[in-house]
Amino acid sequence: MAIAPLNKFLTIAVPVAPGLQELYKAPVGTSAIVLYAQVSNVGVNTFPTVTFTHKRTSVATRTIGNERNNRIVKDGEIPPNDALVLIDGRLVLERTALISDSLTLTGIQSGITTINNVTYTSSTGLTTVTTLVPHGLSVNDQITMAGIAFTCPSTAGITSSIFPAPQAAFTVEKVVNNITFETNTGFVNNLPHTFRPSFHRFVRATPNCITVTSGAQNNATISPIKGTTYDSVTGILSVTAAAPHNLTTNDNIEFDNNTLVFKCSQDNYFQEKSYPRSTDPAANGNNLGVTTFVGIANTFTVNVGVTTTGGLVGPLQMEFICSILENSTS
Repeated sequence: MAIAPLNKFLTIAVPVAPGLQELYKAPVGTSAIVLYAQVSNVGVNTFPTVTFTHKRTSVATRTIGNERNNRIVKDGEIPPNDALVLIDGRLVLERTALISDSLTLTGIQSGITTINNVTYTSSTGLTTVTTLVPHGLSVNDQITMAGIAFTCPSTAGITSSIFPAPQAAFTVEKVVNNITFETNTGFVNNLPHTFRPSFHRFVRATPNCITVTSGAQNNATISPIKGTTYDSVTGILSVTAAAPHNLTTNDNIEFDNNTLVFKCSQDNYFQEKSYPRSTDPAANGNNLGVTTFVGIANTFTVNVGVTTTGGLVGPLQMEFICSILENSTS
């Protein structure tokens, strides 16, 4: 006798953090119906906006990772002491052998500050946050944080994770100075956590954006392609070129400004950012020596400078809630 599919109701209730948030992804073997969703303005005299998106990602072998984002609400403004209803009906989310559906939310608000360092005491949960510029926070302010990367030991060895997950609101317990404050984020099995700068993902590059300035390939140009990576801790850019580069160690190269596009974990890989910026060590035609010749002909590495920042913090201004009905198909 066939067993009827299992229905399960669940509620998602989280603060809206800076950057892009993935709120829900349909699990394998499940179809889901979003019954209701809204965002409330819980700030004081603020007018934040939200963009609510249905994301469909391909999991098929030939097109894996391709995304289609369908915006349900774009830049919807929420007045003080009010709420914006995002869904008041039914939205079906699927998870099949070909597609994976999820819901994402992007909030735009005032008072967002870039994080420059975080120290965490695992035995007490005390968390000291240092920002790049004055944070403007006071004791007892409620805050949200996003995109903070840590390395921590676990049973599988040294791992990297993005905090907080799931999203949560915290309270400022002490203001040390205009760029440093303390909060308590809870303890995690006495595991030490070490802050690290943002992770970066290569998106694309302008063709011929690298010029060789010395060596046997002088005046040749190089086009970075998929496979190019950047390590923010070491500053090493590993370039995968569209064709064999024929470089050797200590050859010099230079970059055209704003020609390499990356996304980073600071805002959950939301905004595209172009490098080198005018203030970066690799900018303005500065010559950089190729530091290592990698064994495959299309790849080489160069030190373009480290990144010190990672994560965002801001006052709590919005809260999201939705109701979902899951239907097991397995």
